[in-house]
Amino acid sequence: MSRNPDSERTIAITGGDAAYFDLMRDCIESLQATEQGRALALGVLDCGLTEEQRDWCRERGAILVVPQWDFDFPGRDLLKDGYKALTARPFLPRYFPGFDLYLWVDGDCWVQQGDAVALFLAAARTGALAVAPEIHRSMRHYRHAWQEFSSINGAAFEACFDRETAERLIRYPLINAGVFALSADAPHWQGWAGLLGEALQRSTNMTDQVALNVLVYDRGFSCEPLPSRCNWPVHHATPAWDAGRGLFVEPAMPYEALGILHLTIYTKRMPTLDVREIGGPQAGQVRARSLRWPGRTAI
Repeated sequence: MSRNPDSERTIAITGGDAAYFDLMRDCIESLQATEQGRALALGVLDCGLTEEQRDWCRERGAILVVPQWDFDFPGRDLLKDGYKALTARPFLPRYFPGFDLYLWVDGDCWVQQGDAVALFLAAARTGALAVAPEIHRSMRHYRHAWQEFSSINGAAFEACFDRETAERLIRYPLINAGVFALSADAPHWQGWAGLLGEALQRSTNMTDQVALNVLVYDRGFSCEPLPSRCNWPVHHATPAWDAGRGLFVEPAMPYEALGILHLTIYTKRMPTLDVREIGGPQAGQVRARSLRWPGRTAI
């Protein structure tokens, strides 16, 4: 059932530990730099922030919640508290009660255009899980890196569930759990929690994301797949830079502007990447450019 956006209460949530905070700042500031982001309440899963970092979040109106270990599983004592930002996701309505819609944004994401936020929320109002699968004609695994992609993700599926599940689901576009939106009363929360608890008994590698894929593809929970520009995993395809618009864009024609950039895996640690320019005096050239939020402020 569709919701009325005029009467709903909506919250955007991110989280992490003190070591992740520099990225989280970009996530929060970029979100609140958009009209769509400023209209949302802000929640932060405090997985080990310093008091100074907590104060910074509170100054921006954040509700801070310290998550607990929501599951008991082998090897839990060896994990850092930052891992709780993964295991807490199926329980966001419990940690941040009183909202109708929940938008989760990984701390290593930043918002370039607020229309992507609006699209996630519009999709979630239908009762479906709003996500952006990792599929695009520019991405490495579209063709030449498929073997690498399928073997890494297939191993994660098999470790969490079994080989049959891995061989079946690796053929589908991988649903990225880094940005998603879901209504408070959706059955997906409980279904995801059950699968995540089961998979954590076997593996802690990509487990939250693997469980979410099983929820949709194997268990048939409704999903609204959004364009990749709504959650662009940078390691799969480095964006291009449109000098005329001053925006990061898809690296393939017609060069649509990216809504949310996700600094996945190694890209979050790199000060620059080789970025092709579109338009302007350096059109066609590949130049070193930071992929961090351009509006970031100094500490």
